[in-house]
Parts: sequence; C-alpha cells; structure tokens
Amino acid sequence: MYKVGIIGIGSIAEGYGKPSDANAYCHSGGILHSKQVELVGVADLDEERRTRFRSKWGASFPAVAYYDSAAAMLATESLDIVAVCVRGPHHYQVMKEVLATAPRAVFLEKPPTCSLAEMDELVALAGDIPIVVSYSRHWAPHVLYMQRLVQEEGLIGEVKSVVGYVGSSVLSFASHQSDLICQFAGYCPQQVMAQGTFDQGEVPDGFEVEPQLQGMLIQFANGVSAVHVGQSGDHGGFYCDVVGTEGKVRVGMYIEPKAWNKENAEIELQVPEKQSVFTVAYGQIADYLDGGPLPHCTNADFIAVHELGFAAIESIVTGRRVEIPVQNRTRKIYANG
Repeated sequence: MYKVGIIGIGSIAEGYGKPSDANAYCHSGGILHSKQVELVGVADLDEERRTRFRSKWGASFPAVAYYDSAAAMLATESLDIVAVCVRGPHHYQVMKEVLATAPRAVFLEKPPTCSLAEMDELVALAGDIPIVVSYSRHWAPHVLYMQRLVQEEGLIGEVKSVVGYVGSSVLSFASHQSDLICQFAGYCPQQVMAQGTFDQGEVPDGFEVEPQLQGMLIQFANGVSAVHVGQSGDHGGFYCDVVGTEGKVRVGMYIEPKAWNKENAEIELQVPEKQSVFTVAYGQIADYLDGGPLPHCTNADFIAVHELGFAAIESIVTGRRVEIPVQNRTRKIYANG
C-alpha cells in the first residue's frame, strides 16, 4: 500500500462525497475504496476543516494524522504520493514545498498553475517526479474504455474531428473538457482561436481575471480539428462527439457512451462498471510506482492541456490565432478552481 498525504481538505479533497459512497467524487473517497493506496495524513491551515474531516471521515481513517500545515506533514510523514488540493493561486508555493521533499509522485488539482512560467519552473523542479494533474473526469471507467477503443483499437478508424461541450472559466472548469477533447484528438494541440468574456471582479495585485469561454477552435499537429463549444449541448456538458473515417462515438463523464459505424448502425459496447474516478486515478499512480506506465494526465499530457488553456486566453485577449507553445508565459491568471 502506497502512503498518501493530502494538503488542503476542502470540497475536492473530501466534500464531494461520503464514506458510504463507493463512487465518491473526491480524493478521500477514492483512496478509501482503493486496495493500492492508504491515507496517512491530511493538512490544512483551517482548524474547522480538520474538525469537519475528523467528524466525517475519521472512523474510516482511524490512523490518519492531522496537521495544521503542509510543512508539518511533509516533515513528519514519509509519503509516496502527495495530493495537492489547495486553491489554484496557492499551487505554485505549495508545490515547491512538496517537490523539495522528493515524494515518488504528486497528484495536483487543476488548474496546475496560474501562469505558464510557474508551470515551467515546477516541471523543472520535479525532474523525474511525475506530476499528475487532476482533470478528474478523465478517469471515468467508461471514458477510458472508449478512449482505448478509439485510440488503440481503431473502432471508428482515423479520428478526424472532435466537438466538445461545456463553458465557464477557461482554466478552472472548461479545462476538464479541453482534456477530454485531447483524450480523443491527441495531446498535440498546435493552434487555437477562442472567444470569451471577462466577468467584473476584483483580483489580487499581479493577477488578471480568468475569462469565461464562449468557444474555441483547435487544430492538432496530427491533422485533427476540434471545436470546444462554450456551453452545454443536447446531452448536457462534459461530453464530446468524435468523428472518424469509419464511424463516430459520443462519450462523456455523465452520459452512457454510444458508437455508430460508417453506415450509422449502432455498435454494441461492453461498458465497464462505474467506479470512483479518484480510485482509478490513484490506481494508475500506484501501478506506475509498481513499475508500470506513467498515469494519464501526467507531465507532457497535462502540459499540453494547460498550454491549450493559456493559448485560449491569449486569443481571447488579442483576438488572434495563437500558436502552441504560447510565447507569453508570464501572463498570470487568477485561476481559483
């Protein structure tokens, strides 16, 4: 069992689930129902959050240690995996603390950083330590199943286009959909043209407001074209339609996957059972530590998605098509997801 410590015990760490829910959408629930990892410590500056965690999850994690700072937990525990679940603007500083202790892997909540320069620095500091970014909807078992059928088994031939549906903040919310598009188009976005709006609001000095995505056109280096529609579609949000030379599929977090052949006849699928996306993600990290492949959404893959997001922001600001990698790496967005 690999030892996990969580820094920041808010909603995504524990709030979006409960111990009795085998498919809980939170780190704690995913860890609880995993046979590969165990939670040994949680850290949060807020005593009320620590008390709430103890009340809700304490019986499920009777041996877990509680810390009032990340530094205290990192100095005390020998952690294999550190989950960084603080708010986005704090990722950079906390990640530097974490990487200095050289864990075997880091599971970082999205958005990974508020600027590309911060991302570049953290990747350099990490060296051989894999940084897995939690575009969590990626790990839904039925989504991974469809990815394998499309990308590895050629279910619909060569992928030509992808259309994805969801809007809201570019880095803090819509990035889930950007990752889903890349999951089927490829992690090689090359050019972006985007439209969006800026909400009125105060942000700390040195930051810019995060725009709301209205829509984005993406060209990939492998020839695939994608449209990221800045709103929900006929089947809600967080799904995409993928068109290939031999058919098409519809897949997303909250819908049952569908597939059709070239003649538009529905293809029978063997959809796997539901499971917490966090249990699956921690399982991939544990498999890597056992000597397996890198987990999904790690290193080059999350970099591609983050570059795509900042390219969209650059395009919204300038009104121009933007090439990836983005040249403006110091633009700092108050991405508070």
